[in-house]
Amino acid sequence: MAMPDFIGIGAQKAGTTWLYDMLAQNPSIWLPPLKEVHFFDYLDAPPARRLKRAAHIEKVAGRLERGKLDKGSEGDGAAKAAHLRSLVGDHLLTQDWYGSIFDYPDAKGRVTGEITPAYLELDEKGMATLSDMLPKTRFVLIIREPAARTMSQLKMAVARSKADPSGGTKDWAFFLKKIKTNTRGNYQTAIPLWQQSVGAERLLIRPFGMVRHQPAALIREIEAFIGAEHFDSYTDMSEPSHKTKEVAAVPDWVAREVEEMAAPQKDYLIEAFGEEFYKNTR
Repeated sequence: MAMPDFIGIGAQKAGTTWLYDMLAQNPSIWLPPLKEVHFFDYLDAPPARRLKRAAHIEKVAGRLERGKLDKGSEGDGAAKAAHLRSLVGDHLLTQDWYGSIFDYPDAKGRVTGEITPAYLELDEKGMATLSDMLPKTRFVLIIREPAARTMSQLKMAVARSKADPSGGTKDWAFFLKKIKTNTRGNYQTAIPLWQQSVGAERLLIRPFGMVRHQPAALIREIEAFIGAEHFDSYTDMSEPSHKTKEVAAVPDWVAREVEEMAAPQKDYLIEAFGEEFYKNTR
């Protein structure tokens, strides 16, 4: 059964779409047209969530058929759409289903991978399954400064809801509660678990500042780490991907609460990686 050679595990709002857009351009790398596969975090998903996942796969397949390929994606959109549709059925979100994603003909002989930021915060059960299934896979984690990452997640939640939170404290409190429930950036809990589960030698951790200020150097490191050939013709390397949409001005009290939420993560990063690394996460 085919399995990915590497996985980008996060963090959310820390350059993972940019990473997908870049690596998809490298001829020696194959990434599925489904940017976020969401397998290991959906292991115990209820039926309704599985149906929602199937609907999302169909939506992506439709985009491919209409020629709306993701940046850096090449090849026959209709063939890719057919491959995605073959993933929808009773086997959805099984181990065989996950392996079949990487059995695509164009993937043969290339370094294969996927990028799903939600994997950063897998629980112990999810990590145990991942470790058993992927004994040789390598993992890439880009760390963004905790307060900036959390604020970007907050703004994304507001933008996706299409709500206007300018009505007062109650509206902003709703979105703060939403991101507290689903942090997607709990470094102090997640990173030690990943290091323990897969080993530090299979986990490449780099600061988000490299995406902004040293993108070529970061890509070269990742190419070498995952065993891909060096590629000299990346385009739009300095362009942001999926930039967070502007929302109503964030009140000062919300910004202060975000800072408080992020403070333990900041302390952990400085203790674990040093002050210089932390400064480079911006």
